[in-house]
Amino acid sequence: MAIVQDKSGSNPKDVPYTTYNRIVAADPNGTTTPAYAGEIVLDTTTKKLWKAMNVANNSWVTLTNAITMAA
Repeated sequence: MAIVQDKSGSNPKDVPYTTYNRIVAADPNGTTTPAYAGEIVLDTTTKKLWKAMNVANNSWVTLTNAITMAA
């Protein structure tokens, strides 16, 4: 998320990117371009979370080995 100044001049407000909480069906490296550095996506095939280290489509690193899905 990004902190941006409110146009009215009041306190900054948190405005989320439109692509947060994305899901992909495979390893995002080479196939998914991050919207911003730090974006997190869920690979629904392997149940792994990936984080973008920059905005290159090969910058993804895995955050988890597996996510236990509640039944």
